[in-house]
Amino acid sequence: MDSEADANKAGLSKQTLIVETAFRLFKQNGFYATGVDMIMQEAGISKRTLYKYFRTKGELIVAVLAYYRASYQSHMATVIDPNNRPARDNLLAIFDDAKTWFGDAQFHGCLAVNAMGEFSGKDHAIEDACTDFKRWEIEVLQGLTQQINPNKADELAYKLFVLLEGMSAIALVTKGDYPVDMTAMAAELIDRYC
Repeated sequence: MDSEADANKAGLSKQTLIVETAFRLFKQNGFYATGVDMIMQEAGISKRTLYKYFRTKGELIVAVLAYYRASYQSHMATVIDPNNRPARDNLLAIFDDAKTWFGDAQFHGCLAVNAMGEFSGKDHAIEDACTDFKRWEIEVLQGLTQQINPNKADELAYKLFVLLEGMSAIALVTKGDYPVDMTAMAAELIDRYC
């Protein structure tokens, strides 16, 4: 390395490699079933390198949840077009996108929900990361429902949120095979508030 800046860049690359590897493994196998040895082997790093960036597995999980949220936020920016599309259409785009995501064979549920299921009451930092993620999702919905019915924006946002969460749970059981059109259900719900 020629400079401290190069060392920092290399360090960030290694840290990103660890987080991305852990993200993939946690999605596939769950948090408890994915040990740090598996992450180290998949990432091609030593235990010393792992613990240089993350002192505990809990810290790594919090970093993975932050990565998951940032990835999802970037993706949602491609789904929602507030400048060129009405709020109703943006909300329905979220549901269409969710149908595609939930129907993917690689879908193993929402990582934040999965983490909360495994760590509720055991790790406050992980719980907080999960809560923050879900709070952000609701805020996205509220921002759109505010444009539809300012007086009942929160009520509509929570109902849509419950519908999305239900879709996610059903997708795990039915592997994305829905007996009803969830986007149409969302449209019916939204239209009641217009």
